[in-house]
Amino acid sequence: MRRRKRGFVYVASLLFITVLTIIGTSMLVRSVSESSQSERFANQSIALHIADAGVDQAAQNLRTPTDLTDDITTKALPTGTFTLDTPVSLGANTWKVVSHGYSAKEPTRKRNIEAVYSLVPQSVFQFALFADQRITADGSTNTDSYDSRLGAYGACLSGCGGGSPVYNTGRNGDIGTNGTTAGSVALSGGSIFVDGQVAVGPGVSNPTSVVTGYNPALITGGTSPPSDTQDVVSQSSTFPMPNVTVPDGLTCTDRTVQGNETVTLATGTYCYRNLTIEGNGTLTASGSATVYLTGQLTAQGNSSVGVATDPTKMVFLMTSTSEATIEQGTITGSNLFYGAIYGPQATINITGNAKVYGAIIADRVNLTGSAEIHYDEAVATLTNISNLYQTSVVYWQELDGS
Repeated sequence: MRRRKRGFVYVASLLFITVLTIIGTSMLVRSVSESSQSERFANQSIALHIADAGVDQAAQNLRTPTDLTDDITTKALPTGTFTLDTPVSLGANTWKVVSHGYSAKEPTRKRNIEAVYSLVPQSVFQFALFADQRITADGSTNTDSYDSRLGAYGACLSGCGGGSPVYNTGRNGDIGTNGTTAGSVALSGGSIFVDGQVAVGPGVSNPTSVVTGYNPALITGGTSPPSDTQDVVSQSSTFPMPNVTVPDGLTCTDRTVQGNETVTLATGTYCYRNLTIEGNGTLTASGSATVYLTGQLTAQGNSSVGVATDPTKMVFLMTSTSEATIEQGTITGSNLFYGAIYGPQATINITGNAKVYGAIIADRVNLTGSAEIHYDEAVATLTNISNLYQTSVVYWQELDGS
């Protein structure tokens, strides 16, 4: 009986251990399975977030859709990597992008996001003066701003009968360059006044090192009272300078506006090789006129160019017919210029007592004498040439596939 009892206990113990082993193994397998599923879910979630980061990058890329050289199409992040397909134009400033996100722990599993962006063009005329390479100023040059939509420069806007009058002048006479080396902005003469900021190229730890002749007393930083802490700033990215192309079918000829002659351009688009406005000559427009120039612009002393009441009505776009062509534009004497000039390959010389109401954007800008540059804030609405786009999401969806 004792042997049978001991045998029964032994068998029962084995059965109990076996049952415990089976239960433990089952629980372990289940735990491993749940852990694996949890890890897969976590990796899928990470991959989705990485793909979403790629969509954000695509939005940055689309700010300059015609320039693909600075686009980031793949990037490794601490938790994974995203890749971007080539964006597809859907027309009318609408683009489709597809982003693929991969988790670092499970790179074979991916999440895909498709997004469609609508782009709103921004004007190249965001500065009073901007030079891609170099801007120099000598003499008693000064810059400030106003808004032609409110009236003439310096006009009284309110409180004109007494009290505290408000005038049509502003502190947005910014000048800038994409240059990052000393002398990219060269100021001399001792009496140059910038009522605004000086912006230099991106990535400069000490922006004032780019400006020779820097005098904080002569740069307001665009604030009242002036703030030396933001007189000179480094741009967050290179200011895009897209090329200018003369539209097909547009014939380009030389044109001279003679002294004491007034030429009024009708609303439309024009192209000239060399355009000269002689002393006491006037070139104006009855509506919005876009003028392409493949050669030289010369506005001589005592001449007048543009529409005094609305500088946005006359825009000059300077381009070359070959890579060997060097464009130059010159505004001299006591010339009055009401308009905007954009010449990504041009050198613009503003001399004498010239007064500019509008904006000048070029490869190089040289100012001498007692020139006055009054940036018209209204030209920021001109998108004849766009160098930047604002992006907004039309729709966003996850695509199948993992």
